[in-house]
Amino acid sequence: MDSRLNNFVKAILDLCFYFGLVVIVTVPFFLKHAVKLAIYTLGESTEYSAINDHYGYALVSIMIAGIAALLILYELRKMMKTVTDDNCFVDANVKSLYRMGTYAFIITGIKLLRCFVYFTPAAVVIAGVFLFAGLFSKVLARVFDRAVRYKQENDLTI
Repeated sequence: MDSRLNNFVKAILDLCFYFGLVVIVTVPFFLKHAVKLAIYTLGESTEYSAINDHYGYALVSIMIAGIAALLILYELRKMMKTVTDDNCFVDANVKSLYRMGTYAFIITGIKLLRCFVYFTPAAVVIAGVFLFAGLFSKVLARVFDRAVRYKQENDLTI
């Protein structure tokens, strides 16, 4: 694969990972201010005003979902390293794909639970996206697992 594309993708993943890390660390300090700004901008009737009524749950759910998203980015960064090393079909990538699917399901669960505490249409959309991403990741892990087995058999054949 083109090394410029690899470097570009790696840079994007790194940027997203470190930016996400900063966001997760600052959520406890800036969530209240962000909600106030949203209410000021969009009015009292905005769905974001419900966050004030369930602030503790909102803070914890955002933090857990954010950590799960960071873990997905971490696994993607590890997988990207195998791509740049031209060694994609390894057991580590299979494990990473399985873990990414699990993290996506965690995000799905958190977003669906949030709908019972305070409902937003965006939470349903995000839950749906991560549900399918989790399923896709688990299926892709099985495909990669078979590819790794074929590669290992092929490497033993002379």
